[in-house]
Amino acid sequence: MRSTLSIKAAVFLCVLALAMPAFAQAPASAPAQAASQKKEELPVVRVTTRLVLVSAIVQDKNGNPATDLTKNDFVLLEHGKEQQVSTFAVESLRALPRDAEPLPPNTFSNRIENRSGVPTSITVIFLDGLNTTIQDQSYARQQIVKFLQQLQDRVAIYALGRGEIRIVHDFTSDVSSLLAMLKRDRGRGSPELDAANPPEPTGFDMLDAFLAEASQQASAFFIADRVLRTTAALEALANHLARFPGRKNLIWVSASFPISFGMDAGILSPNRRSFYSETERAAHALSNANVAIYPVDARGLIAGFPGPSISGPATRGRMSTMPSLGDVYSGIDTMQILAEKTGGKAFYNRNDLDGAVRNAMDDARVSYVLGYYPAHGKWDGRFVDLKVKVNRPGLRVRARTGYYAEAEARLDEKRVSSLLKEAAASPLDATSVGITVRVEPAEVAGKKGLKVSVEVETRDITLHHENGRWVGGLDFLFGQRSAEGQTITGISQTVDMHLKDETYQQLVSKKTVSLSHLMELDAQPFQLRVVVRDALSGAVGSVTIPLSKLQPGANVSRRSSPPR
Repeated sequence: MRSTLSIKAAVFLCVLALAMPAFAQAPASAPAQAASQKKEELPVVRVTTRLVLVSAIVQDKNGNPATDLTKNDFVLLEHGKEQQVSTFAVESLRALPRDAEPLPPNTFSNRIENRSGVPTSITVIFLDGLNTTIQDQSYARQQIVKFLQQLQDRVAIYALGRGEIRIVHDFTSDVSSLLAMLKRDRGRGSPELDAANPPEPTGFDMLDAFLAEASQQASAFFIADRVLRTTAALEALANHLARFPGRKNLIWVSASFPISFGMDAGILSPNRRSFYSETERAAHALSNANVAIYPVDARGLIAGFPGPSISGPATRGRMSTMPSLGDVYSGIDTMQILAEKTGGKAFYNRNDLDGAVRNAMDDARVSYVLGYYPAHGKWDGRFVDLKVKVNRPGLRVRARTGYYAEAEARLDEKRVSSLLKEAAASPLDATSVGITVRVEPAEVAGKKGLKVSVEVETRDITLHHENGRWVGGLDFLFGQRSAEGQTITGISQTVDMHLKDETYQQLVSKKTVSLSHLMELDAQPFQLRVVVRDALSGAVGSVTIPLSKLQPGANVSRRSSPPR
């Protein structure tokens, strides 16, 4: 395949990556902006100091949100030392008032600004069919239907099957539309979950011992497979939701996965394994994207479980039986870890799942966002403890417990290629880097091809100032995919940047950087996937282009930049 990559605008502004749940702008009058909820034009130039944002939920003893707090009511501690709060905002579930301007023909974007009615704080209901039996899935869906019948907010419903994420319905408050799509999407069984169950005893000791050992090995394999698929899905969701404004609330309706295997009752199995690092990585991705996870146990009441629900007394009714309480405890540990580290809340051992989902939404109806500039100067990947307090008595605060102080670093070519392929294979578009893609038919060496024009937002590009130049880079992947989702052909490119100060200053007002790519089309590709990765921060943006929907002969070059 032949490819050509050229830079149309040689300017990239210095925007050092931030170790925080979302990238932030320079300090401004945040309270006034939050009160008006106006979508201001974001400046291209950003401060070069790292700003950490912490989203906090504050409630009274009855669980009602505190709605009248100010910046002076909060105390933010890093490793027990008080920090100066530089930015402050209040966020709610209200939708942005502005309707998006339609994109030109054959133009595609991952920019949230191009979508109408996006709430300032969003909720996604994530139905997990990979870790949940078909019986528990059916019960959970009945409860979700019950919840939706009283819905007054905008939500989206996503589902996880055998490793793939399906968008059952995008954000809407149209109850009839949500119910219709949920009825059509009935859930799927999980062979990985069934394969992990222990065998029935035969009555022959030697045979039972042999079958038990074989079953444990199979269970170890399938459990590990489920964990890796689920954590990868949670990371994909984090990347997908990263660009949405404000706090993102992910209600994970699932039987969860164990935090460890083969470590019960002090007996160490040769197949033992801990999944804490995988869970931590998923929590890290969610926290960085300002996503708080609310696990809701789809199993309802659990036979033999001694404790009440974390969010209130359990209700009478359906009761789920489990092969091992050790599995139950381990799965709940996973729920609590993810919830605690992202500022969410876990709901389990209760039958009113519709009430749990409603409580999860109400929990985040009002949130406060505090921003500060760390002074530790040690960006070495270590975990930094955070704690948020309020000065008013009788109020409870919940926020993420910290962040990873990661340094920007250029990766080797092999690792970059792997990351681009992972992003291209994801079922969801990543939004951490804002990109708009325009395509038009073109001839390449006498064969059918496309001219692909990519606009990358400069505010999402990271540069260091070294030896009088602005240094950074962008990694690109252009992948053609089949109707089955398999990549047919993928071409990766890297643009290294070493910009002089005068070039930087001359084009400082540019909001986007435009690049063009000429590519030959393979036989019957179904989709084109464009992936852009900021080399220093690691932030990723991607756009999926359904080639069957391209309008032949459309004038896609009449605008030099996407509508704002």
